[in-house]
Amino acid sequence: MEKKNIIWFVFTGLLFLTFSCDDEYLDRNPIDFLSPDNFNNEKDIREAVNGIYKAYISDIYEPLFTDFIVDDGYFVDYQLLWTRNYNNETPQIGNKWSRDYKVILRANTVLHYIDDVEMPQSSYDQYKGEALFLRALAYFDLSFFFGDVPLRTKPEGLEGSNKPLTPKPEILEMVLNDLETAAGLLPVTYSDDNRGRATRGAALAIKARALLFNQRYAEAADYCKKVRELGVYQIMPEYKLLFLPEGEAANKEVIFDMQFEKDSRDFGLSNQWYTRFRSWSGYMVGHDLYEQFYSTNGLSINDPDNTLYDPTVRSSGLAAPSEYIKEGGYDNRFQDRDPRLHYSLVVPYSIRDYNPQTGEPVVYYPIQQQNANFTGFRVRKYVDYSDNGVQNASGVNPVIIRYADILLMEAEALVEQGSYNEVEVYALINQVRQRESVMMPKVEDVEGTGLSPEELMAVIRHERRVEFAFEGLRIFDVMRWDIGEEVYNADLRGFRPDKLSPKANNISYEVYSVFSRSYDPSKGYQWPVPKAELDANKALTP
Repeated sequence: MEKKNIIWFVFTGLLFLTFSCDDEYLDRNPIDFLSPDNFNNEKDIREAVNGIYKAYISDIYEPLFTDFIVDDGYFVDYQLLWTRNYNNETPQIGNKWSRDYKVILRANTVLHYIDDVEMPQSSYDQYKGEALFLRALAYFDLSFFFGDVPLRTKPEGLEGSNKPLTPKPEILEMVLNDLETAAGLLPVTYSDDNRGRATRGAALAIKARALLFNQRYAEAADYCKKVRELGVYQIMPEYKLLFLPEGEAANKEVIFDMQFEKDSRDFGLSNQWYTRFRSWSGYMVGHDLYEQFYSTNGLSINDPDNTLYDPTVRSSGLAAPSEYIKEGGYDNRFQDRDPRLHYSLVVPYSIRDYNPQTGEPVVYYPIQQQNANFTGFRVRKYVDYSDNGVQNASGVNPVIIRYADILLMEAEALVEQGSYNEVEVYALINQVRQRESVMMPKVEDVEGTGLSPEELMAVIRHERRVEFAFEGLRIFDVMRWDIGEEVYNADLRGFRPDKLSPKANNISYEVYSVFSRSYDPSKGYQWPVPKAELDANKALTP
């Protein structure tokens, strides 16, 4: 990932990566750089807008990597963030700053020059709305992770390279205003060949998120309702298809995602999550997340009244070679669980993947990956087995915001504002729980009615944890709920891999502590301004 350097952009004329003249969105090969001096017609502006999207997907680890620095999982490359021993030279911190400002600089240039180019009003509105939306998305991300950041709203020469920090509340107001303007300019839907571009719903949804994350609950609930009232989005029946290319055509739940193309890695248009989750073992899931997936009766596996949970070992069906597992069977403790468990995680003694040559199911025996995976759990979400072993060329699109999030954010906003209709809140949560492929019990049938606001928030928090695992949202929840002391003081736990072998006489689910860490509340949550920015921006030097 390139280092953030505003002056570099100045001296290169704020160059944009552009694409061939084909009209298909992002389905094209980059061939050149285009200077703003060459913005002569609608095609040039369109390609410049595509360049903003290209900047947005330029860090292929966004936003999923953040789940491995909280309590969902662990990966060694993110150890400094996981242990909270990061500093202003930690690579992921610099990468986030660089990516977001690259988006902002490209968006600013489009917004600066678009008025000079003749085009139909509908095209003008769309491209301006997209640029405003993407700029707002980047600034919202920056403000959440860094707090006060330099505010840049236009292309600047050398004289503008030094910018002081702008207070976070001012950044937030600009974000909200940009999103409001974008919502008024963007279309509600596009034709299929423009799938993935920012829409009115995307602008309203991100505004709802920004409002909720800044404790403006009544406004957040209102904007969630605006998204619902568009009548465009709905819960997708099949949960796993939300995260696979085969589900994209019928997907009415995703509101905005990062668009990638299969087999386009040479052009920076493919992502690597298939490779990292399927081919690597080091992206490990924590036992704490695993425990959050309740039994199908709606009770925790730690609830003594949960008679459905069976912790005994079905050793006769697990020992290698196991046709039982290859036919889709699980050990007892993994049966009758929230279906999202198996859509999101690879648990011990389940199908890990498929042999690229034969198509034969491959069974996951944790002992075989014990040198890389210390918890016994891997990630299944976003793994497209049709990639068939091809590395770093996945076309899966990481989700940024989807309709289930709108429903749960609205429920949260209604409860947090202190005045709500219990039936309305239950209905919002139940829509998510009762997805056709999930069908977990309704709130009123398990947790009951007449819940206190604190009890209802606990329900919402749990639902978010299992619904959005490995979608990059957990860190936002941790920060806005201020549960760092709980999350960052918890050990990474897992099943001891050497006790989970293919041999029937060596199967034991022994939970142990893998790594420990501690939370220093004085450090807070926000990341430091990267050293590269401090070196380039003299207004930030003490």
